[in-house]
Amino acid sequence: MRITLLKILILTTSPLLIFSSSLYAQERISLNPGVYDSWNSIDNPQISDNGNVILFEINPQYGDGMLIIQNINHQTTDTIQRAYGASVSKDASFVAYKLKSPLQKTRKAKLDGKKKDELPKDSLGIFFLNGQKKLFPLLESFQVPTEQGNTVLALFKTAPPVADSSINDSTIKAQKTEKTSRKKDSKDESKTYTLRLFLTDKDTTIVREKVSHAELADMGTSMVYVTVADDSLKTNNIWKYDIAGNSEKLVFSRPGTIKDIKLYRDGNPFAFLYSNDTIKEKRYSLYLCKNELCSMICDTTDQQISIGQSPSENGKLRFSHDGSKLYFGLAKTPRVQAKDTLTDDEIANVDVWNYLDPRLQPQQLKELESDKKETILSVFHLKENKITVLEDSTITDINTGFRGDGILALGYASDAYQLQASWTGRRYRDVYLINNLTGVKELLLKAHEGPVSLSNDGKFLAWYSMSDSLWHTMSLRSRKPVTHKVEGIAFYDEMHDVPGIPGPEGYAGWSKDDKLFVVYDRYDLWGLSPEGAHKPVNLTSGFGRSLSKRFRNLKTDNEVPYIGNENGAFLLSAFDEKTKKAGYYLSSEKNVPQQLTEDDAKFGNPIKSKNSQKVIWTKSDFKTFPNLWLSDLSFNNPTKISDANPQQAKYLWGTVEPYHWLSTEGDSLNGLLYKPENFDSKKKYPMLVYFYEKYSDQLHQHYVPKPSRSIISPTYCSSNGYIVFIPDISYSDGYPGQSAYNAVVSGTLALISDGFIDKENIGIQGQSWGGYQVAWLVTRTNLFKAAMAGAPVSNMTSAYGGIRWESGVVRQFQYEAGQSRIGANLWERPDLYIENSPLFRVDKVETPLLIMANDGDGAVPWYQGIELFTAMRRLQKPVWMLNYNGDAHNLLQRANMKDLDRRMMQFFDHYLKAEPAPEWMERGVPALKKGKL
Repeated sequence: MRITLLKILILTTSPLLIFSSSLYAQERISLNPGVYDSWNSIDNPQISDNGNVILFEINPQYGDGMLIIQNINHQTTDTIQRAYGASVSKDASFVAYKLKSPLQKTRKAKLDGKKKDELPKDSLGIFFLNGQKKLFPLLESFQVPTEQGNTVLALFKTAPPVADSSINDSTIKAQKTEKTSRKKDSKDESKTYTLRLFLTDKDTTIVREKVSHAELADMGTSMVYVTVADDSLKTNNIWKYDIAGNSEKLVFSRPGTIKDIKLYRDGNPFAFLYSNDTIKEKRYSLYLCKNELCSMICDTTDQQISIGQSPSENGKLRFSHDGSKLYFGLAKTPRVQAKDTLTDDEIANVDVWNYLDPRLQPQQLKELESDKKETILSVFHLKENKITVLEDSTITDINTGFRGDGILALGYASDAYQLQASWTGRRYRDVYLINNLTGVKELLLKAHEGPVSLSNDGKFLAWYSMSDSLWHTMSLRSRKPVTHKVEGIAFYDEMHDVPGIPGPEGYAGWSKDDKLFVVYDRYDLWGLSPEGAHKPVNLTSGFGRSLSKRFRNLKTDNEVPYIGNENGAFLLSAFDEKTKKAGYYLSSEKNVPQQLTEDDAKFGNPIKSKNSQKVIWTKSDFKTFPNLWLSDLSFNNPTKISDANPQQAKYLWGTVEPYHWLSTEGDSLNGLLYKPENFDSKKKYPMLVYFYEKYSDQLHQHYVPKPSRSIISPTYCSSNGYIVFIPDISYSDGYPGQSAYNAVVSGTLALISDGFIDKENIGIQGQSWGGYQVAWLVTRTNLFKAAMAGAPVSNMTSAYGGIRWESGVVRQFQYEAGQSRIGANLWERPDLYIENSPLFRVDKVETPLLIMANDGDGAVPWYQGIELFTAMRRLQKPVWMLNYNGDAHNLLQRANMKDLDRRMMQFFDHYLKAEPAPEWMERGVPALKKGKL
């Protein structure tokens, strides 16, 4: 559908409808769960290099979405239903995209019992900015050049292009035939596809059959593809096609297996892995093809690598941007595994835990597959024809710098410190400087904790030291360290409120030519001279600190390693801690930041076109969805270019305001207060209290109506007559429960004294850390009539030694040095672990409690919820527990989200609004009726 750009502002999806103003003249209604599915998000926004084309997806929460393509020059907007994953060509002449099958068609196939490989496949769509379209069914993958050129390389299950935007009967028949023919070899590694290279400027198509791999050069000048012959040896043929010269050549032909083809930017040279082994455990050799001549540059016999090693299929090939280096991975050469002579029941199935293991068995098992695929990063220098192995048994992490062009790299070794990290939470590592030509490794920092940065030109090193909370720099030539200190300025996180040493506020990066290393304090940017030629320079002239305004650098060009523009100016985001206003500013070394735009709103990171000053960005608040805006870098005269949810105007929408009060200790505290639309201070409202750490900076956060993953929705609740209160929590080490009490209870009492809260109908809800505190609070106060605790820790003595099952890491560090804030181990302060455990005061609870504890929770072991539930059940106190089988800490399955959303609000509506109790609360849900009530 093609429309003018202005009309996009009155469109919605599924299908597109034009809403008249008379519709919104009707009386607004409360939000209800039935509207969630159609509420839209904006995804994958892009702007072309020349700034003339903007594309983004509008997707409902459930249903078919669409791709929006806006031509700024022609002031037109085109809509393509069910399109996603789009890429705009470098010359902005076309957009390539994937096209989904209609959701209901896919759903029907699932209901009919179709397997994953039998479900409807995507198609490839090509939309030309002149309005023409091409569509090709059964898409496997596609590529568009990332640097220049106007081609599309695509692989398909089968072939012919469709003339219009629908798939005809003959195509569907061909798909069914192809599906049947491929059933038997669906798991065959040698499965092949039909390749199509679309030369969009010439309106011609290159077609090749039986293709197993294909890659397009970033500059669009050539492609390389592999065909598999029908002979008994399954000969692999590598072809190189010169797009500009319209010629191709066979450059490699052997029986065996080809893996991981990687082209340099212009397609010359390219590299790949080859094995002639016919067994599963294949040994690979690394080949380099230059000027259409291919030669082996590394295999298991190479004397430049260790005996028993060879190139690995798990080490991703990549060229440095300048083409001087080819990075690849080495691993232990696979050997044929002897067939086991024991049956399964004759083999012990046991995990052996050892107190000396740096990583616990659960963590090792979680990381088993990645461990099996671990490789040793190495580099081949094309000019010198030399291999350098960068990693070893100690150094297992390498930073090769921006695009891998430099001769120096940083290496990190952390294995020696993993054991103690289980309880300290501190991430120490040894930092090495590595010459990737000679292979010389030099230890720079021992047992270092904190960020480290190698300058873009490889001349300097910068690091933050946790021991003195300062930044340090060093010339790698003189090796003279420089400590950067400013009287009265803290470079550490001033808001740090957990036990242990605070980390840095962070850094922005290196300015052009490595002139400055730019770091942050709480408010401002500072330029550090890496050689100490001058004192630290406040690049925002102290403007941030003087106005309590937090400035942070916005990098808009990822194709250069440095920050700032050619004139040394920085585009900045700004956030006012007092007013909560935000916006964009421009700063330089010599000037006070210049305001470009600022408002009582939340601003997203702008996306800039490569070759123009045009940017797209978002702006939102509690009432306003983050739609897209278009402007230049001055942000003057912005144009709104999307309106994803015009239906919002039909619904009652609350308001939000800051709330301030004094705690029982006399401390000034902050929070957020959400009120129903048309709030009347003379009325009494039920209230729900929610909290998690600090929320007051989120004054302008927009919450889309959607099913809950774990918490209440301020949007839904305020639309349905609730006051919602979100207090900030200030913590004291060792007393997280009491700290929450001091803030939450004092804030709630302050609101009651304001006169518009129904003090008899106040509920409280929290998830995870907030869920724990909800459980603790109801053991100390009867202020709340009903409470819901999601994923709560109920017993810190058992949780302390528990496992975070998503990572396999033990939870001890959380209590000693992390969010749980005990600040001591279990044997040093058992009293604090008991004091802060709700379980030991369950007999004092008089508040009905709803718990969510999922057996698939990877963060909080679900037995913590069980301990709390069974204790309350034993004491016959009203308690319910929801276990969403196999689901996560915060729900991931939409059906489960909808169910939680329904039950949680039924629970609160029953206690706070006197609604009838649902059957699941009164009679439970027997296993025989699971999924039916």
